[in-house]
Amino acid sequence: MRLFAIGQYRKPMRHQNSGPAKPSRVGLTLIEVMVATTLTLLLLLALAQGFKSLSETVSAGRSKLGLSDQLRGISSLLKSDLAGLTVNSSNPQPSMAATGYFKYYDGPISDTSATLFNYLPIGTVEQRVGSNRWGDIDDVLMFTTQSEQGALFSGKMPLALLYINSLNKGIPVPLASRADWLVAWQTDVSIASRYAEIAWFMRPLNDDGTIDIQETMPPAYSDTPPETSVIDFATVVDLDGDSIPDPDGMPDRLALCRRVFLIRPDLDIARTPASNVAFMGIDPQVTMSALPLFETSVNSFKYAMRFAYQRCDLSVRLNYNEFVAVSSLGPTLKTNSLAELQRPENRFAHYAMPLRALGLGTAPANDPQGTTLPILALTSEATASGNYLNLTNQIFGTLSPAFSAVNVAPSDRGFIPSAFFRTNITLDSTGNVLTAIPTLEEIVASNVVAFDVKGYDLAVKQLASPGADGGWGDAGVNDDGLNATDDILEAGWPGTDDLSLTPSDPGFSRALSTTATLPLVSANSGAFVDLDWSRKVINAPHRLSAGTARLGMAGVAALPVLNSLWSSNLSGVDINSFSTIEPSASLVKSGCVSINGTGNAFVYQPCFDTFTDAYESDGELQENVGGFFIAARDSLRRFGRVSTTLTGIPDLGTDGLGNDDLEKETSPPFAYRLPSFQATIRVQDFTAGTLQQISVVHELTN
Repeated sequence: MRLFAIGQYRKPMRHQNSGPAKPSRVGLTLIEVMVATTLTLLLLLALAQGFKSLSETVSAGRSKLGLSDQLRGISSLLKSDLAGLTVNSSNPQPSMAATGYFKYYDGPISDTSATLFNYLPIGTVEQRVGSNRWGDIDDVLMFTTQSEQGALFSGKMPLALLYINSLNKGIPVPLASRADWLVAWQTDVSIASRYAEIAWFMRPLNDDGTIDIQETMPPAYSDTPPETSVIDFATVVDLDGDSIPDPDGMPDRLALCRRVFLIRPDLDIARTPASNVAFMGIDPQVTMSALPLFETSVNSFKYAMRFAYQRCDLSVRLNYNEFVAVSSLGPTLKTNSLAELQRPENRFAHYAMPLRALGLGTAPANDPQGTTLPILALTSEATASGNYLNLTNQIFGTLSPAFSAVNVAPSDRGFIPSAFFRTNITLDSTGNVLTAIPTLEEIVASNVVAFDVKGYDLAVKQLASPGADGGWGDAGVNDDGLNATDDILEAGWPGTDDLSLTPSDPGFSRALSTTATLPLVSANSGAFVDLDWSRKVINAPHRLSAGTARLGMAGVAALPVLNSLWSSNLSGVDINSFSTIEPSASLVKSGCVSINGTGNAFVYQPCFDTFTDAYESDGELQENVGGFFIAARDSLRRFGRVSTTLTGIPDLGTDGLGNDDLEKETSPPFAYRLPSFQATIRVQDFTAGTLQQISVVHELTN
């Protein structure tokens, strides 16, 4: 054993076959670094995408919950309003009963108008159906209702009206000077009633999300106030092939609105000599006065009551009976009762057009001294931008050429005027209006993209469709094992793609266009449909190249004229003895449709209205004037005009000499006891891009 001293070094033995020592690895190559970096980035990207998807899912879920809550709130409010309807389904309502009214107007746009108008068979799915979020936006729902027991409708009105009510009842008021009255006119007080007139409708907004309403008084107010134009700049597809995307035909900003007018006939707000001091020298906008009426101006009748709508939540009407006695004070307003609201001319946003303004005469001596029956006061599409005018004109037609030389704008479609919205005013040092700012308190929601009202038609036919495969049942399969494969007996076979189409479905019109090779098959009866659905079916966008008339009901020879198909309760047409389609007699006799013998129209407002039988005993002669519309020939007497053209014997329908039903001068627009109606509301979260909708069905039969 060998011992080594401390510090002595022994050289390690070296194997003879071993080579030079290899250095150890101390890092990564560039390729390995790049691979590791790429994998790390992919992992981070996957995590980011996962978090993004999770965030979008959470946001969409929150959006849907928010929209669902919003829809429940809107539907609950609508159901609450409808629960107290004061009318039954009798049509017309007896004038001796104080029942109020129920009415809804169905505008030219339907639930599929925007999609069909913008659809092209080319491009991506998004391009072809880019406007499918839009539904029906131009329907109006109006009715009288009573609140639940123990609850009241509330609103506001100027304090001055309470003082006028006192003066008219012989009660002194503590006001003496003009300055005192100005303060009273600017001070709002709360009022309440168990009965109310309520209107639900859509309203386009301007770029700022509000409405245009400001008016100035140069020395006098104009017949035509400023209106909020329809803004339509959203681009979808290139409809005209000029390589520039076109507007989609729908307003870019819309709000669902609800206006409540309290029914308080106990309040006497009419101008009388006793209360005239309340109006002396004060701006008409401040005193919510009706503006002067001119026989040569349609708009003077249409907008006469706009300040009353802007300044007050009372249901009011023009005071016809006392117009002459107080003509020096201007038109007078009175509060409505349920009985008075049966007559359309007394309702919110209704007016009658003076016949003289329509060019039906050349001098006062031979002009008819009357007006049309009352229609809805709607904005004119002539001021619309983009394709909105083109879209609606395809369905309801354009202004009649017969009136092209008359200074009258189209008045038969559009929206409730923004001039009828609530305002707050401020005055200058002289007591005239300085600013009129819309309160926008009518707006229920500003993200609504559809408010669609449909009536239930018991007689309408549903059509069977073979579905996407083009054959009855399963294409190419003899489903029933009888006769030929894909024969008509296999229509609607269970488990197949066959469909049942109603007039509200876009395929209904196409089914009629393909009858040369495919027979019509009735699948069922009864459905919720648009009023006057026949016109929307006949004028569907896919038939543009067929040369079909847009205005009249002529030019439908290529479509099957079957009484069982067209003659339903709400189709809006009759089949005459020559098997041609024409507007129903009830629509014409109601004044909602005015068409001459060549099919040109000036007014086309399909409405369901409980109406009234008061016109059959009003002492006026409602008749066809100038070949265009049913009109009250001597109805200008209500506005202080003296009739000189009374012709015929009025009110033949109540002369008790037989055939009274045939002799009646007027009719409800649809002489049909409507069993129920459906209101569909669709809302959109514009940030999250989600949509939700809800339908409210209300039964009218009682």
